[in-house]
Amino acid sequence: MKPRIIAVLLLSTVPLFADLREAKELMKQNQPGKAGEVLRQLQTEQPTDPWLAYNLGVAAYAAKDYPQADKIWQELAARPLPNKLRDQVWTQIGNVSYRLGEPMETSAPEQALTQWEQSREAYRVSLVAQPKDKVVANNLAVVEQKLARLHAQLAKRLVQASQKERSNQKAIEKLEAALDHQRTAQSLAPKDEEIKQDQQKIEQVLAGRYTQKAVQEEKRADEQAASPNQNSWQQKEAEKNLNAALTDFAQAKSLDEKNQEAKEGEPRVQEKLAKLLAQQGEKLHAEANAEAERQPEQAIAKMERALDKFDESLNLKADQPETKQQQAETKSDLEKLLEKRGDQLAQQGEQNAERRPAEAAEQKMAALANYQEAQALNPENAGLQPKIDALEKGLPELLNALGEREQQRAAQAEAKSTEQAVGHLERAAAAYEMTQQIAPDNQPAQQGAEQVQGKLAQLRALLAAQQAQQAQKQPSDKDQPGPSFQQMLAKVKSDEKQKQYEQARRTPTEKYTPEQNRIFKNW
Repeated sequence: MKPRIIAVLLLSTVPLFADLREAKELMKQNQPGKAGEVLRQLQTEQPTDPWLAYNLGVAAYAAKDYPQADKIWQELAARPLPNKLRDQVWTQIGNVSYRLGEPMETSAPEQALTQWEQSREAYRVSLVAQPKDKVVANNLAVVEQKLARLHAQLAKRLVQASQKERSNQKAIEKLEAALDHQRTAQSLAPKDEEIKQDQQKIEQVLAGRYTQKAVQEEKRADEQAASPNQNSWQQKEAEKNLNAALTDFAQAKSLDEKNQEAKEGEPRVQEKLAKLLAQQGEKLHAEANAEAERQPEQAIAKMERALDKFDESLNLKADQPETKQQQAETKSDLEKLLEKRGDQLAQQGEQNAERRPAEAAEQKMAALANYQEAQALNPENAGLQPKIDALEKGLPELLNALGEREQQRAAQAEAKSTEQAVGHLERAAAAYEMTQQIAPDNQPAQQGAEQVQGKLAQLRALLAAQQAQQAQKQPSDKDQPGPSFQQMLAKVKSDEKQKQYEQARRTPTEKYTPEQNRIFKNW
């Protein structure tokens, strides 16, 4: 005997007018169309009665006018309802969603899938409130079985389509989608061995495609790296292709542990990428040394990038003595360059201290940052700490001057832009805060900070009011569409109750994530 959906079609209880008894009698006589006419007449007298609206949906469903029944019940679900009626409404949404999907199972399976997923979720909501309802439980089991088969059917279709693709990337995209469907089918029917075996087959085919793609990417990288007049663009492309190959080999291995080509390819590409990154680090180091005198800031940035390249290389392949030596030399050169640049900035700050105190503060702060970075590279450099101490001693006065300058700029900007004024005050606050970190008892910094915080609070409140006023100009809710099925579902769902219900089921269905199913997102 084939499983089937059992519809709950009894008219709900409302005060027994003669017309309602007539509607019930017409339903018993299998005349839902006439029953609907009677109910619509009743509804003109009591237009806000939710039970009458529900019964109209029942009559429409019995007359096989599923779109009308769905419309009525969806609208009811968006309204506050008595608990008993709410549960019946969600059960009926499950019924009608299933019926709406039935005609599309063959002709438009993706649309059928959406309807049946909606049916499943509606039944689950209903069962949380009434877990012993055997009719709803049966309907849920039927829908899940049908869903599993439909997901498996869509997966097969996508696998067949992938075989016709000349583009490896497009084939992979179709196989990924197929695997999403198959994994969802497996989660809905965990005991189905055929679905399980088909999933393994798709994973193996997809792993083979990823391996092919990785081999092509590795080949392109080899060609780019072997170019006699290799430029920076070719180096970047070679790195990009090796990274892609490494990712694809790893993906193939995770999908199929027996894929020998992926097992061998991953470490081979790791070694090539590590070598390329080390070469890039060495080149950046050489360029930085050449620029150190004329453009120290650029040289510092290049040495920092060189260290990043060496780190990446050693993370891929730790056993590289030559790369470790290059890394140590780069650190040493960067430490010296940072200290030298710090000396230059500190000297400029001293020269500007009297006439341009705010500018001097910025220069000395930059000098301090250089010294501290150099110290982090080489804590054994005993000459750095005295320089740091000397800067920190003279910085509070200059930082206070910087804070005052930003306060003045905030006052000038306030008439034009509240947002810009807030930005200046935030920088002033940062300057005063740094002063207090260096010298906690500094009175000018404390007073400046209090002034800035008070003004900031005032301007932030003004900015919030301006934003609220702007938001009022946006389209009103009346212009927006009604709540979607998902929004209604979110209002009635109970995560804790749903969890308890799922645990109580004999064969619980695993939740499937949006990544596993691209057509319908679980709630």
